[in-house]
Amino acid sequence: MDTLQNAPTSNKLINYRPIAEIAVGLMLGIAVCGIMPAGGAAVLCIMTACGAAGVVFALLRHTRSALFAAAVLFGILFAALRLPTELPSGTYAVSGTVISAEYSDGETELILTKSELRSSASTGIFRRDGRVKIITDGYLNIDVGDSVYIPKVYLRGAAKADSSERSRFLKQLSEGITASGRLLYGGGLNDDGSASADEISVVSKHNLPVREALTSVRSSIVRHIGRIFGTDAGIVSALIVGDKTALQSDRTEAYRATGTAHLLAISGFHTGIIAAILGLFVPKRKRWLRTAFVGIGLIMYCCIAVYASGIVRASIMVICALLCRALNRRADSLNGLAAAAVLILAFEPFQLYSVGFQLSFAACFGLILFSKQFETALASAHIPLAGSVSACLGASIATAPFQAAYFGCLPLYFVAGNLIAVPLFSIVMVLCIAILLIGIPFPGFAAVLTVAPRAVLFVVERCLGFLSALPYAALNLPTIPLASCALFLAMLFVLSPYVLRPFQKRAGLAVFCLLLFTCSLVFSIITL
Repeated sequence: MDTLQNAPTSNKLINYRPIAEIAVGLMLGIAVCGIMPAGGAAVLCIMTACGAAGVVFALLRHTRSALFAAAVLFGILFAALRLPTELPSGTYAVSGTVISAEYSDGETELILTKSELRSSASTGIFRRDGRVKIITDGYLNIDVGDSVYIPKVYLRGAAKADSSERSRFLKQLSEGITASGRLLYGGGLNDDGSASADEISVVSKHNLPVREALTSVRSSIVRHIGRIFGTDAGIVSALIVGDKTALQSDRTEAYRATGTAHLLAISGFHTGIIAAILGLFVPKRKRWLRTAFVGIGLIMYCCIAVYASGIVRASIMVICALLCRALNRRADSLNGLAAAAVLILAFEPFQLYSVGFQLSFAACFGLILFSKQFETALASAHIPLAGSVSACLGASIATAPFQAAYFGCLPLYFVAGNLIAVPLFSIVMVLCIAILLIGIPFPGFAAVLTVAPRAVLFVVERCLGFLSALPYAALNLPTIPLASCALFLAMLFVLSPYVLRPFQKRAGLAVFCLLLFTCSLVFSIITL
């Protein structure tokens, strides 16, 4: 349980949490490096200023301020070191090793690592430490672990000055991609729709044995799901292992319109169910054994699910909570969330610009801040399902500006949709996992058992379809810049009990944050 000191006589503004302060500093440093259009001298000046401020605060024994300045400095440093060199747009000969090959909607998407790019306009060779994404029409008979050579690929580089291009580039970096483009055909496609040998060639095979093994396990699970669940295999694959290649867009429309699309992207909801299932195999009194068993299981699940940020964040939080219990320490949700952010951003700083990362952390932040307060208020009003309603409200309020920033709309029936979908999807996920395990020795019997989860999915989709067809199902909103989203989260934090001031003073600070939020919106609209 979280411990909040709400005494108005306290001299502290907030309960001091070093991990949370480090997380905020890292995010600020990464954001500063990301918005610098040219990098170089500007970033170096900011780093020097942060370093000098940290030294001054340390000499003055302002430990907290020094720690924050150091976190900002390290955030800028991490991001600057991971920024790739500028790549001019143009035609390149590309060689590299395939780490992902997915075919969907008539196109194949290849992700290469350890790439070398040879420009046709110069004799230079660009080596990329990150990933290179290449899209091509038709099907490519390429496997994970193959080293390939592609003579003609048009790649788009990073534009330093153009804000829209900069945003696209940062979004690519959040996925670990340092360049992207499309394969250029010289001789066309083969009769079966695949690229000819003139367009792409396999130089060697089996160069990534660990990645190949994980991909093979994931593909086997997806094929197993397809044999057992039939037409519902796309949703079950997305639900269990995060594979959305077979997910039909027409079936996901109702989920998006009712604010329940997060159930189709593996995240904290799925991690909690997996952790609960794993915990059943070890008694609670054996704390260290339980922590090790659940932790190893979650790490394996993260590997199979291709390290999705939502599940990584949730897994770190679950492991932190289990470690606290094993050490007889109180678990603090805000510290757990901050620890997850620090661990993810320290290794992948540009995850900060990932949509999944932002939505996942914002939803969890809203739950931590307000779920208990909402639950207390709803329970006092004798409203049924107070806990579930409060969780939906907390997460949805915190993610509302991000919904507007990325999707331009806000579902108005999100509470009803989540109250219907979340408990029923919990049942579906548990049943699907059990049926998949039964299907290993008895595939025919497992196919018969799928009647139960498929019936539940049918009910959920009909209910969500009904809600999405109601009047005013979604509210169209103007595009909100990410800086405004950060101000909105700051306003929520000021209103929460984590700020140790009387409500009147907290309300005044919240109004100030709201004014800043409004000014940022007006400025973004004027500059459009």
